[in-house]
Amino acid sequence: MNNFMGKISRAGLILAIIGGVLLWFALGDAIISFKPARSFDDVLEDGLKAGDHVSGRVPYLLDYFGSLQTWTENSANNSRTPAKTSARYYVLPAGENYAGLRVGTQNIPAAGNLVDETYGYLAGAGEPTTVLEIDARVVEMEEELVELFRDEMKEYYDYTDQELESMGTPLMVEPRAFTAVRVICGLGLAFLLLGILLLVRRWRKISAAYRQAQAAYDPELG
Repeated sequence: MNNFMGKISRAGLILAIIGGVLLWFALGDAIISFKPARSFDDVLEDGLKAGDHVSGRVPYLLDYFGSLQTWTENSANNSRTPAKTSARYYVLPAGENYAGLRVGTQNIPAAGNLVDETYGYLAGAGEPTTVLEIDARVVEMEEELVELFRDEMKEYYDYTDQELESMGTPLMVEPRAFTAVRVICGLGLAFLLLGILLLVRRWRKISAAYRQAQAAYDPELG
């Protein structure tokens, strides 16, 4: 066992682990980032599927059905700062169905304006003019949001439980910084390959030294 551990490069092992972790987090999104991006107009016409890359201006948007709030806890006096909304989840028309759209804090004002303009358009006003640009991936909606989404569909869009169940798991459009994702993926691959190289070099070096020592001890092995 000691002989085995002596052949392992600690630096190589650490680099390989770091590279593997980075790839585990970023590889899926990196693959999506290289797919041809569909426009939100295409989504409106043809719908979505998990794994899509969607990018461009969102033409229409409906009410939000959930929000993500964050707060800071102060352990000294067991208090919390007031909750802040860090994201909202809106209903996005997608073909014959609907999907969710996550909107971060920076874009919430624009999303709110687009919702108002969408309902105005449905009531006979002009096309929405608010620009909401998003570069995103499409994934299955998280379980805790599915119930909120389906409640919204039943209460405001008159869907039945049977209709919602027949649609399967709702999809979520999630913005991603794909340039950063590619950088992280590239770093992960570089760390992994460098780690493997160090591991192989040390293994060969120590193995060769061990064979030489064995041969010196027992000339018949030389």
